[in-house]
Amino acid sequence: MKKINFIEQRKMTIDELNKYHKCLRKEQYDNGIKLKGINIRKRIHFICASILKIDQLLNKERIIIVKDLHNTFSKRPRIYACTHSGGQDVERSLQIIKEPAYLMLGDPGILYKMPAYQGLKLNGVIPLESTDKIDRKIAYSRAVELLHNNGNLLIFPEGAWNVTPNLPVMKIFTGTVRMAKEANAEIIPVGVEQYRNTFYFNIGKNYTIPIYSNKSDKELTDDLREKLCTLKWEIMEQVPMLKRDTIKNNHLDTFQKEIIDRCNPEYGFTLEEAISESFHDKNITTEEEAFSFLPNLEVKKETAFLMKEKNEFTKRLKLTKK
Repeated sequence: MKKINFIEQRKMTIDELNKYHKCLRKEQYDNGIKLKGINIRKRIHFICASILKIDQLLNKERIIIVKDLHNTFSKRPRIYACTHSGGQDVERSLQIIKEPAYLMLGDPGILYKMPAYQGLKLNGVIPLESTDKIDRKIAYSRAVELLHNNGNLLIFPEGAWNVTPNLPVMKIFTGTVRMAKEANAEIIPVGVEQYRNTFYFNIGKNYTIPIYSNKSDKELTDDLREKLCTLKWEIMEQVPMLKRDTIKNNHLDTFQKEIIDRCNPEYGFTLEEAISESFHDKNITTEEEAFSFLPNLEVKKETAFLMKEKNEFTKRLKLTKK
């Protein structure tokens, strides 16, 4: 497969770029080409750290470490599992880690055309298309390969920005704990919150999954989510931003718009994409799914009560959000 340089890639459409990079990753993986540059990136990490510091200053952003219980003395590879608040949280998370760590990056899209992606390649990045099963498998294998070679990984196990109205941490994917088991790596949970231009980080203790653990991947993932929830809650306790009687009826819309607007508009990320890329538990039925039959419902005397139930449910939901 012929490689295309950065200048030529800028002339391609996003769909063409996604297809090109996905095919390139598959070809390299199928041909047994190994991850390169892990040790080199460790030696030049100071360059990435300097770039991130300059970026922070240019964006006039503050970083506050609420608590830091992790250590970097262990010889095991580390997986930094962070909550996802959107905007510049990737850059600031790489900054507070203070050691080399490849980024697991889902759906790069427009980033392929931007200088920022070259910076991520300098740092170390494992990209993937989240809707492609083969590409997800390749990214997982690359991450395990990285950990086996004593590299570190930064991952956002929620898989998308948290735009939910009431979940400190969304349901998370099982990949993080499966990687940790397979590579005998430590997990370091990190709670992240952003309030305007200030990022709050709450870094938990390193922990490992016992080799002979009889817990399922789902149970281990729930354990990780509980740790992340606790870390987020400890941040929220220190930063009381809202009182119940001051919350407006459109607060959810404002909250979600704020998250989307944090990212440079030219990235093109949308609220719909953030929702669709998050983990969807098949055992949980959403309001939209529960009432998806309504548009096709023939309204008559026998079915009128269903419309009433829908209206009552929506009314109760709005009251709850208030």
